[in-house]
Amino acid sequence: MDIAKRFSEAGEFAAAGLFEQPDRSLFYRKALGIRRYFEHYPLQPYEGKPLYPSGLIPRPYAIDRCFMAGFTVYAPNADRLEPELLDAFRQDFARYKSFVPFEHTVTGNMSAHSIPHYERVAHEGLESYIPRIEKIEDTDMREGLLHIVAGVRCWVDRMLAYLRSVNAEEKLIRALEQVPMKPARDIYEAVVCWNLVMYLDGCDNLGCVADGLMPWYRGENIVPLLENLFDNLDVNEGYSLALHTNYDPLTVQCLEAVKGKRRPMIQLFVDENTPEEIWQKAFESLRTGNGQPAFYNPKGMLGGLAEKFPELTPEDLRKFCGSGCTESQIAGLSNVGTVDSGMNLLYILEKSMYRHLPEVSSFEEFYDRFLADVRTDVDIVTDAISRSQLARAQYRPLPMRTLLVDDCIDKGLDYHNGGARFGWSLICFAGLVNVIDSLLVIRDVLFTEKRCTVEEFLELLRNSDEAFLDTCRRHKVCYGCDHPEANAMANRVSTDIYSMLDGRKPHFGSAFLPCSIMFRSAAIKGREVGATPDGRADGAPLADSLGAIFGKDVNGPTALLKSVASLDLERALGTPVLNFCIDPDISDNNLRALILGYMQLGGMQMQITCADAKTLQEAYDNPDLHRNLVVRVGGYSDYFWKLSDELKRMILSRTIHK
Repeated sequence: MDIAKRFSEAGEFAAAGLFEQPDRSLFYRKALGIRRYFEHYPLQPYEGKPLYPSGLIPRPYAIDRCFMAGFTVYAPNADRLEPELLDAFRQDFARYKSFVPFEHTVTGNMSAHSIPHYERVAHEGLESYIPRIEKIEDTDMREGLLHIVAGVRCWVDRMLAYLRSVNAEEKLIRALEQVPMKPARDIYEAVVCWNLVMYLDGCDNLGCVADGLMPWYRGENIVPLLENLFDNLDVNEGYSLALHTNYDPLTVQCLEAVKGKRRPMIQLFVDENTPEEIWQKAFESLRTGNGQPAFYNPKGMLGGLAEKFPELTPEDLRKFCGSGCTESQIAGLSNVGTVDSGMNLLYILEKSMYRHLPEVSSFEEFYDRFLADVRTDVDIVTDAISRSQLARAQYRPLPMRTLLVDDCIDKGLDYHNGGARFGWSLICFAGLVNVIDSLLVIRDVLFTEKRCTVEEFLELLRNSDEAFLDTCRRHKVCYGCDHPEANAMANRVSTDIYSMLDGRKPHFGSAFLPCSIMFRSAAIKGREVGATPDGRADGAPLADSLGAIFGKDVNGPTALLKSVASLDLERALGTPVLNFCIDPDISDNNLRALILGYMQLGGMQMQITCADAKTLQEAYDNPDLHRNLVVRVGGYSDYFWKLSDELKRMILSRTIHK
């Protein structure tokens, strides 16, 4: 019995599609698997909501869809399949392996978040894609993409039959008779289309919703539709959307719709010309305790990208959206490595300390050797990313994203093989703040004040001596207090490290961009590093953003923001994330002044947790009291109760600014 038939008899219809024509290319086989998936997977129940589908994507299969890999083994269902079938799948569809060293995967390992070109599908309809697809010379790509379009058409027909059988709203049925195969005719159909495309791509990111929907807007109140759309993204663990400075009524409605919601993580661009209504709606949302929106500097972020990439037009820049957590890309037009590597700077510093401190005679000599170690690892990581891109292009094509991201169809190239219009690779330099404070302690304790010998210093760290670490945490010169020496060190270290990416290019893409996006991995990867001179204990989390650590920012919010602005933020265009905690009693005027003041100093991004210390402590001690409390962690937002104990305690240690 052949593999395809065995998969089919096991109810694994998508996997069966992967093996129907095993002699064809991986692209074609994945595309056929996608068609079979949409022909068979169980539809969500209709619950009277204005959008359909709504709710969690069903996961009934052992071989299931995955937006990053196309298909993957879904662990909770894996034991339903014979080992021989799982092995057959892995042999053909799990051949891609990343070359990035494990120690430098703090926040990602060739991650591939993306954003479909929602607007194009809504304006043109997928049927209009067929003539473009038919021009592709590559037979397997052409026929594969046509299979996907046919699969989507079958999916919509199945939904229509089901909705008619349960007497669903006629308006919804009429909309699905039109989109996504044909162009949307009004705002409701456009939102229905947006929702469908989001599910097609796997509910990753929403792009620039307000701008994208404006061509259909005729003064309607679509907040309930947006709430439904946002809930669908949230329940499926999706991420972001962006709101730009060409504010319109839908900007306001997006801010209204996100109140009290964990996701999407909204990136709101603001400046001195932002209308009062936008500030008011943004702060109203923030005070619901959802961490939304984050605030972005248009001159810094978009201006920096325009300077770095002259090929980006003003229209392109208006499609900026942070994908995944907040990784910089152009919605509908990009394949950005998000995050391709998270370089663990503290891991490098630890190795450098034990290797070099016993041999050097000055801080400058040690600093130069540390930078040389970082540069060696940057060489290794950047080369590994390029090799991984080539392997991914060979073994991990992504037919759905090839369909939904421009210019893959017109180039006749897979999304992972250079098909998208724009591309760059993001490298997170993790633990940067830990390194800055550690270097200050090394400089002062060992070389300036000579308080102990190198051997004693290293032994205290090796033993994670708490008294010594407490002294390190209380070191008089530290990042976060606007101390001139600390600011100078922060600027020096960030410039020296970020500039190591200058002039380098990945195999696919225009450049490597530094970033600071830690996600929840600040705790996970901290376990691999021993005690460090910043006062961090053995195995404790890394700094989860560019904010101060251990509550060292004791001189108030302006001092903290000036310290962060001393970093070389202009280079960190992948997004330099700043977690900022405020007491709910802070006034709107003061908060706005802090945000704009930070941006005038060069700050790029600020994401805010709005909760007082008492509430956070109560949520830690008794999670059921605050199930809806959302906090910002290293680039993303999540319910406080869902975080690991390490992350919860890290958040409790943050300074809450009043």
